[in-house]
Amino acid sequence: MSNTVTFKRGTTYSGTVTYTPAAGGPANLLSTTVTSDIIDAVGVVYPCTITMAVNGLSFVASLPASTTSGFALGSARSDIKFVYGGTTFFSDTFRLTVIDQVTN
Repeated sequence: MSNTVTFKRGTTYSGTVTYTPAAGGPANLLSTTVTSDIIDAVGVVYPCTITMAVNGLSFVASLPASTTSGFALGSARSDIKFVYGGTTFFSDTFRLTVIDQVTN
C-alpha cells in the first residue's frame, strides 16, 4: 500500500477517515480531539479543517482550493493527531506530491 498521493495545487483537498473502534478503545471519536496539518515542500504549515460525523465514526480533513493554491510544488507531508483522555496518538505520515495544474 502506498502512502503517497499526487495532488494538484489549487484544488480542494478533502480526505475522509473512517474510524473502526478497537477492543478497549473509545466507541467513537466524539470525545477525541482530532487535528491535522499539511506541511508543504518549503515548510509552510496548513492546518486542515476537521469535520466530525454526527456518530463520531468518521471525519473529513479538508482545505479549500484558495488555500492549496499556496502550496509549494514538490513533496508535502501530513499526519493526523488524536488526543483522547490525555493521551496523544498519531497516524502514519503520508505524502502528497504537489504538482501544478496544466489547463487554466
